[in-house]
Amino acid sequence: MTDATPRRRSTRTARREADASPEGGVGVGEEGAEPVVDIESPGRFINRELSWLAFNTRVLEEARNPRHPLLERVRFLSISASNWDEFYMVRVAGLKGQVEAGVKSKSQDGLTPSQQLAAVLERGGELMQEQQAVWRELREELRQNGIAVVEV
Repeated sequence: MTDATPRRRSTRTARREADASPEGGVGVGEEGAEPVVDIESPGRFINRELSWLAFNTRVLEEARNPRHPLLERVRFLSISASNWDEFYMVRVAGLKGQVEAGVKSKSQDGLTPSQQLAAVLERGGELMQEQQAVWRELREELRQNGIAVVEV
């Protein structure tokens, strides 16, 4: 890499910079420098549940990508929906159980189970709406390509 070549930032670095805040314990140093992280701050961690939802959003984005063949896009949508079902049955149920049991301890990222559940339900609701919108778009494209979806 030459001095004239811009340094490529990792996804993790970009994500941390996007989430940078003094309260979160992550600050951005000089342009091009790695972010400054307070090693005592919970802001140095990414919430496991919210990270999973971000991953599933990226899967759903592939369903909207017109560079993929139409049936591959339908497959990405089905993967996203299947992932969401499993996530809800396992991870959301676990958070609900913690809330019902009165667990108040914070995860390493500084969120209580009730805070995590609230964030997951908010983002999860948005994700389900996005999935439904993508399905409507894909169903129309399927129809335009002579593929009928029969609802029973």
